Amino acid sequence: MRKIFGFILTVIGIFTVFLAVKGLVSAPESVKVFEDAVTVEDGRLDPANEGKLVIVSGTLKSDQQLQDPLTGVELPGIAARRVVWTYEALGPRDKNDYVTWDWVEDVIPIGEAPYYGINADTQITTILVAPTTIGDFQVDNNYFTEVSLSDTFTDYNENDLKEGWYLHFKDKEAKYSVSQDKELSKRTKHYTPETLGEPSKPWDAGRQKISYRTFSPEDPMVYTLVGIQKGDTLTQDANISLSTIYEGALTLDDFMEETEGSVRAGSIFGIVIGLLITLLGVKKLLFRRCQE
Repeated sequence: MRKIFGFILTVIGIFTVFLAVKGLVSAPESVKVFEDAVTVEDGRLDPANEGKLVIVSGTLKSDQQLQDPLTGVELPGIAARRVVWTYEALGPRDKNDYVTWDWVEDVIPIGEAPYYGINADTQITTILVAPTTIGDFQVDNNYFTEVSLSDTFTDYNENDLKEGWYLHFKDKEAKYSVSQDKELSKRTKHYTPETLGEPSKPWDAGRQKISYRTFSPEDPMVYTLVGIQKGDTLTQDANISLSTIYEGALTLDDFMEETEGSVRAGSIFGIVIGLLITLLGVKKLLFRRCQE
């Protein structure tokens, strides 16, 4: 079994290195898709660019309050990440046959109809986006699945919460969070991991809570976006697999250089991971041979 596992790891590692090296070599080619993009000056709409790939720089803005349609929580800025946590068992068991229970962040279901991970009004991890503009353009919500939302939101107003939602404090992953379980707002035991033997389960097993991550308040919100001009809206090009939004106001040359740099960095990371997997696989194969 160890030999088979080692062989599988070796194959996966070599294939990963192959793909990463291929990406590294083709990095200059991969950004050529942007060469024909039209640089839009001052974010102004031009009917002549309809249907074309354009590059737009400017300040992302919204004149509407960002609010979670599920909980009613009002959030700062134009976008936020709603994070759903579930209290569940973490594996594997320790040597004493015990299982640790703790809060686990749910994965965002990007690509799942009908919400595509944006503005979902059901209790799932999602990206929340207010109607946003850059210059004269309306910005398609999908751009915000690529941005970094890492600042923990703590400035809750309990009066904003919809009926049936409760605020609780001193949370482990965030200073505050909300849930539909009123009992969670009264307890402190669930804020720390618990180690219990099976089939024992803590009181909190399966319960859920929500916290939020937002743009940093220091972010000037100046970004460069590349996409297709459709009417007054900037939309992502489905044929582009690279990042389509970057911090700062970039020229076409800057944008291509930044994109190529990101591709190269990702490829180098892939090479390192692939080599580590390959070495692990070879180690298991050699260990098995030594035993024989």
